[in-house]
Amino acid sequence: MKKFTSIKTRITIWYTTLMFVLIVVVLALVGGLSYQLSTDSIEKNVILGVTQVSEKLSKRQPGVFEIVENEEEFKNVSIYDADGKYIVGKYIYDATNIPFKEGVPRKESIDGKEYIVYDARMPSPPDKHGGFWIRGLESVNSTILLGKSAIIIVLILIPLILLVTALGGYYITKKAFRPVNTIIQTANDISAQRDISRRIEIAPDAREDELQHLSVTLNRMLDKIENLIKQEKQFTSDASHELRTPISVILAQGEYLVDIAKDEKEKELAQSIVDKANQVSQLVSRLLLLARIDQNRQKFNKEKVDISVLSDIAVDSMKDFAAKKNISLVANVKEDTFAEADESLLLSAITNLISNGIKYGKESGEVLVSASQIGDKTEITVEDNGIGIDKDHIDKIWDRFYRIDDVRNDEYGSCGLGLSMVKSIIELHGGTISVESRLGEGTVFKIVLNN
Repeated sequence: MKKFTSIKTRITIWYTTLMFVLIVVVLALVGGLSYQLSTDSIEKNVILGVTQVSEKLSKRQPGVFEIVENEEEFKNVSIYDADGKYIVGKYIYDATNIPFKEGVPRKESIDGKEYIVYDARMPSPPDKHGGFWIRGLESVNSTILLGKSAIIIVLILIPLILLVTALGGYYITKKAFRPVNTIIQTANDISAQRDISRRIEIAPDAREDELQHLSVTLNRMLDKIENLIKQEKQFTSDASHELRTPISVILAQGEYLVDIAKDEKEKELAQSIVDKANQVSQLVSRLLLLARIDQNRQKFNKEKVDISVLSDIAVDSMKDFAAKKNISLVANVKEDTFAEADESLLLSAITNLISNGIKYGKESGEVLVSASQIGDKTEITVEDNGIGIDKDHIDKIWDRFYRIDDVRNDEYGSCGLGLSMVKSIIELHGGTISVESRLGEGTVFKIVLNN
């Protein structure tokens, strides 16, 4: 299973990494450019110093060769004779060992330090021979040290910059994705509470963007879904009401035909009509009950109900049905086991679970009804040792009209509404119902009611 990482976190990591790369690249470019510009400036100063001294020496009187040392003139310049012997100017001992190269500015290392060196050749006076060398010399170490200091400062500041960037970015992203969290929360609430009337809240001053448009679109979609569901429920309710009268007529006529049947064949045909009419009548009754629950119109009289008595009634009502498959029904509920419930609705739920156990139980099997009080809750279980439910179907058995293919054409005319109706009744009580089943071994339904 892939590890969950939120989009907010991924965006924050992405642009923080991008920011780090940009800072490094920009610093590298700016640092390199600054160093090059500083070096070029030093080189120009050195060349300028040599040029100025050369011009002054070239203007001296013929036959006179005197050099008066001036600190301003010789701040980065020194003069050597043709043999490289120091005469005057800025003196650096190790600089005398560097070969002279006329008109070529270059970097040289002297005593572990970097210098820009520039040499110019001057002809000698008429009474002298060999000429002179004028050397410009200036250290670039100050520039290097400044650059290193800047790098150290930046390296110290980078983590702080990235931290501020990450926190600020995460906050901004979180704020930007707040509508998404609202959408997720609303969807979860609708799913958990089955309240299709819920909508995504959109602030009046919300900025108009893609997420705001998404929220509006989803709300419109929920409006349409809610209307469709309401129409479906209304149709179910109306159709069920309209079917009750003709079904009652068919049932009455069928029973009349059974009574006046002349022979066994006619009686068998008439009884078939009655049986099918009863099945349809049961289906309509369940549809009406579900429709009333869905529309919050179901009468609900909550009172203190004796579960032991209720279980006995449910078992007794199912004995004839169980006898057809030689299935024994057992109610194992202690006296004085009570629950706060609507007696009629809870009886219907337990009876349906027993009926379900009989329908899909094995010949000569057993259906056991038991109950117990645990703290402020009452647990009711209906257990059978029948064919069980495959794990692929176990989450779908609560869906209306859902039928497992293997039992779709069973002899009992199951319509796939029984368990859906039981679940709706228990949820109307504020309780829960769960199921555990093993294929070929049996099924256990557990109802939990709050007292």
